[in-house]
Amino acid sequence: MNTLSTSAHLTVRPGLANLLRWQEPLATRLRYRHTLPGMVANRLLNVELGLYLLAELLPLVPPQFLPDLLNGQGAAYRQRPIWSPRQHRALNQARTLLAPYRDRTVWFKALEKYASLASDVRVFSLNGRGGWNTDISSYVLRERLGLFQGVLA
Repeated sequence: MNTLSTSAHLTVRPGLANLLRWQEPLATRLRYRHTLPGMVANRLLNVELGLYLLAELLPLVPPQFLPDLLNGQGAAYRQRPIWSPRQHRALNQARTLLAPYRDRTVWFKALEKYASLASDVRVFSLNGRGGWNTDISSYVLRERLGLFQGVLA
């Protein structure tokens, strides 16, 4: 029995490790291109993945509602449209990748830090109605959106 549980544990672990590496090599390029310290590039991509998920599943909801979406709670979640199987898979994948953001305080701090980054680094605008940042190049926008689509597929 012990051998079985160990092999099952080993089977799950590499998959999870691969999920956590979805940001590379883009995070490394961002770090060097914009001289971002430490894990700032990784956190930037995590926040943007959360904002992308919101834009895909609840496009009219402000960014502050990501914890509700990840937790399956709140008025916005209860009044959501009918989602396709692909959208349900995206949400389930995001729940794994963005687990810390189920905590509202953690998400709000992450949004605050994201908003403090230079606008030429951020793909999303948090001002007004949100949406895409108009200061970002179309190449950067396609690169990031492609990454987010791939990781949530």
